Amino acid sequence: MLINYFKTAFRSLRRNRVYTAVNILGLSAGIAICLVIFVIIRFETGFDRFHTKQDRVYRVMTKMGKNNGNETIAGSVAVPLPGVLTNEIPSIAAASPFVQVPDMEVKLPQENSLLHKTFKEKKGVFAVVPAFFQMVDFTWLAGNPSVLADRQALVLTRETATRYFGDWKKALGQTIQLGIDMRLQVSGIVERPVNTEFQFDLLIPFAATPYATNDNWAGLSSVYQCYVLLAPKADVAGVDRQLAQLAKKYLPADMKNIFFLQPLQDVHLSQMPENIAAHGITPDRVRAMWCIAGFILLIACINFINLSTAQVVQRSREAGIRKVLGGNPGQLRLQFFVETFILVLFSCVLGFSLSAVMVQPLGMILGIPLPRTELFQLTTGVFLLVVLLAVTLLSGIYPAIVLARTNPVSTLKNRLLQERSNGFSLRKWLVIFQFMVAQALIIGTLIIVKQMTFFRTASMGFEKDYIVDLPMPGGPLGAKRDLFHERLLRLPEVAAVSFNTAPPASDDNWWTDFKFDNNPKSATLNAIHKAIDAAYLPLFRIPLAAGRNVTATDSVREFLLNETLVKKLGYHQPEEVLNKPIEMWGFMKGMVVGVVKDFHATSLKEAVAPQLLFNFKEPCFNATVRLTGTDLSAAMRSVEKTWDEVYPDTPFEYQFLDDKIAGFYTHEMQLSSLYRLFAGIAIFLSCLGLYGLASYMAVQRVKEVGVRKVLGATVANIVILFSREFVVMVAVAFVLAVPLAWYFLHQWLRTYAYSVSLHWWIFAAGGIAALIIAMATVSFHALRAAMANPVKSLRGE
Repeated sequence: MLINYFKTAFRSLRRNRVYTAVNILGLSAGIAICLVIFVIIRFETGFDRFHTKQDRVYRVMTKMGKNNGNETIAGSVAVPLPGVLTNEIPSIAAASPFVQVPDMEVKLPQENSLLHKTFKEKKGVFAVVPAFFQMVDFTWLAGNPSVLADRQALVLTRETATRYFGDWKKALGQTIQLGIDMRLQVSGIVERPVNTEFQFDLLIPFAATPYATNDNWAGLSSVYQCYVLLAPKADVAGVDRQLAQLAKKYLPADMKNIFFLQPLQDVHLSQMPENIAAHGITPDRVRAMWCIAGFILLIACINFINLSTAQVVQRSREAGIRKVLGGNPGQLRLQFFVETFILVLFSCVLGFSLSAVMVQPLGMILGIPLPRTELFQLTTGVFLLVVLLAVTLLSGIYPAIVLARTNPVSTLKNRLLQERSNGFSLRKWLVIFQFMVAQALIIGTLIIVKQMTFFRTASMGFEKDYIVDLPMPGGPLGAKRDLFHERLLRLPEVAAVSFNTAPPASDDNWWTDFKFDNNPKSATLNAIHKAIDAAYLPLFRIPLAAGRNVTATDSVREFLLNETLVKKLGYHQPEEVLNKPIEMWGFMKGMVVGVVKDFHATSLKEAVAPQLLFNFKEPCFNATVRLTGTDLSAAMRSVEKTWDEVYPDTPFEYQFLDDKIAGFYTHEMQLSSLYRLFAGIAIFLSCLGLYGLASYMAVQRVKEVGVRKVLGATVANIVILFSREFVVMVAVAFVLAVPLAWYFLHQWLRTYAYSVSLHWWIFAAGGIAALIIAMATVSFHALRAAMANPVKSLRGE
């Protein structure tokens, strides 16, 4: 009996090939997007869930109650903290620093050659202690965690060892040079999964770093973090209280910082500072992606309903004959559910195939290393099964009821009960819902693109075009800075050169406390500090608000404040702080010689931070070069040639400042790309739904159109007749979409210190775009109905 249902269903679907193809296309697109989002969310929420002790692992955070009472949360801690935790707090079973050593030059020995193969590891080198592996579960292919107790040991991941030596087994026992004078032997190889916050490529012993002998409790660095393993059944709140007491015990009396714990599971899914090694995702973004997946799938189901009910007129005679021959409504409903099941099954198979193609490109858009193997898991099959059953039920129940309740007498006379043209049927409300979602996504995309354009074009208080940063080598090679400076200024393509610790806007800002005008209360403030030279302000064209620039000397300390710091110190005019003394770190003393206009040290997502600039040559290992801008390629070739002459054994690296600033908005650019993709898919699916409704109305009103044409209606009159209802539906959808889009966009823009305004024309543009797309979709059916021969439609009357 059931086989007959399937045979009949296949015949019906084969007979209505266009209907079948359009339905499968729409459903498969919706299922593919939903499945990819499911895989992404599963991947993102699965970070570090494979560690057996993950519920006892925590990151130590720092809460800085400074800057006029505004608290700042940092993922970094005081350098000596990890070394005292296990002794001071019994509930902490193990503690390890997790310290990034950025921009590390790695030299590999080569057989039968005195030359070295050189790599530049920008982010992958980290320092830990053996206790780190008491917390995490990484598979050791060779060696064990105890090797990190040896100052000369080095641990590589299998991928890194293979990249260096071709075969990870060949890496064992090899001596590798890191930096200028650190020579370590490969003593261990580990397998590191992709979905972990600990994105290391090389692990070096913490004892081999300068941090091991650093006892400064006052400093914080964004690359220095600490993880702890709590004892079983430890009281987390109690440990937080002990950490607060520990801060009071060891930190300087004028520092109000507090240490507290953050669960490992929250490191990735948190609005707090991200891990220095990996990216993060907020719970709000996860919820937004679930909502988008649900809406896309719901729109696809609505398409199915509209396209299915559009077939009611064609299938009404079939239903009437079945009823006359003894078929009951239950059998008709079952028949339609079988057809729906087959369509959804094919759509699931095609959707899975599409998701296999889409998953990696979409992962690249989001900036996550999403392997295709994430699709081939048991939970994916369970998810598809749930989607199959849910979509079959959701998409099939309404068309099945409509088809089953048809009157056999009316259908056999070719007279099906017509819907009233006035008012809104369920079918029309479904289309309105589709276009409401689509228009909300269009408006959201326009606002996001406008915000991204603002980020790219708004002034940051300094010049960023034609400026390139060159990381300088340290150690003995640092003595060649003056020679390199002199050679660069000889180049006609170079306009100016400055040596500093960082450009005006950087993603690695260092904060410090200081004493201003011998006032102890000023130590309650923190400011970003940068060491600069006299060429810094002219090169970046940073204007002065008062005073003068620092002089070209390293023997006398001179300080520059920005306007925000002046205000936080309680002064109203920048001239009031001139010639007042400043002291940092107990030994860095000098006078304030100038106040600069505010410029952004971070992105435009945040307010201008208080800043402190001072002339100090020793830590300035960043060379900033302003090019004339005539021929950037030729200019960079000249700069590289000069570099090779001065530093022949050091790889040449550079980054344009505007590219570095663009990196501040990576998440926003990902969001923009994602919304454009989802908006496009939502519009596509909505147009399929509109196509279904238009085809339904064209069949229903064929005789009406024939009568109107006989009575003298023109093609334009008929097209307007058809289009009027769709214009009304799009307008109703627009009215519903505007407050929805405004609310969520307003909430999103509030998270930025500087944002665009929600102008009315953006909402109007979204509505007009949706209207144009809708009219383009229904025009085919409207024109075909208007140009049909009325004789054919009226011959049966």
